[in-house]
Amino acid sequence: MFMGTDGFDDTKWEINGESIDIGVSGKLDTMRAMELDERLSSLSGDIVNITFDFDGLEYIASAGLRVLYWAQEYTEEKGGRMTVRNVSEAVNDIFEMTGFKDMINIE
Repeated sequence: MFMGTDGFDDTKWEINGESIDIGVSGKLDTMRAMELDERLSSLSGDIVNITFDFDGLEYIASAGLRVLYWAQEYTEEKGGRMTVRNVSEAVNDIFEMTGFKDMINIE
């Protein structure tokens, strides 16, 4: 089931059974992370797997990292998995500097 886009027009949401795929491009700054956090917090309890596709994501702020941390904890509690794919070199560098590279599943 396709959920569409959020107010930023470049975040895609798609639910497939127990999984949700979220495509994020551009910049994941504080304001955008707050919107993403609100949407994720209202997910159905049936969702156990979250995949973020960062194809085209140029930057992630600390608020965006907190959203990833929340998603990691949420999926672990549900017995699922959080995955991040298509990470740019710039975002990968942020993951390395913050220690997130060792905390999350990156494909």
